[in-house]
Amino acid sequence: MSIATSRLEPLFRSSNSSRDKFLSRLFGIFNEDIVRIWCRASQSLYENVGRPTIKPVAGGKGYTLDFALRRKQTEDIFISEMKCELEYEEYKYLILTSPIQLDHHKGAAFQLFLDSVRHQDNYTITIHGKVHKTSGAILIWGHCTAEGRSSVRAFYGFDTVLSLQDIIDDLRAWKNDEYITFLNDRKAWCDHLFTDLRA
Repeated sequence: MSIATSRLEPLFRSSNSSRDKFLSRLFGIFNEDIVRIWCRASQSLYENVGRPTIKPVAGGKGYTLDFALRRKQTEDIFISEMKCELEYEEYKYLILTSPIQLDHHKGAAFQLFLDSVRHQDNYTITIHGKVHKTSGAILIWGHCTAEGRSSVRAFYGFDTVLSLQDIIDDLRAWKNDEYITFLNDRKAWCDHLFTDLRA
């Protein structure tokens, strides 16, 4: 998918930075739910089996990650982190084009996530308190070019890089009822809030 086909960019990037900041923060409240809905769809290649906790075998603090994705065809489980930065730093990370864009994520949880790709035996992964053998890691980004996906996979060793834009495109194409209801509910909540604030 090329940058030109991105619908996320015109939604969150405009000449009005206040607008873009507001919409980006609003979207950030529920964007992980969109992935969960996608995983529950019968057509999805993955199912979400919970939030995994990663902990060094040698000892140290454990961190809970965003998703544990099980590939339906093979039953392989992958730990997964989602990064969906839209307006942040003047849209610098809106579309994934290069491995360099991951460099600013210095948090301990994400660093363990990255290191576990190359050194799986150094970490224990638990899901709902049960230890699981995982087959690698999957990064989820807001939107990515084909070149960005390929280069990031090669550089970090991810099994794949999923994009929220592709996930949304799937749900739209499938006319997913849960997704439509989810969006309608949140639209109604926002409409109610702003209507009452104005009244």
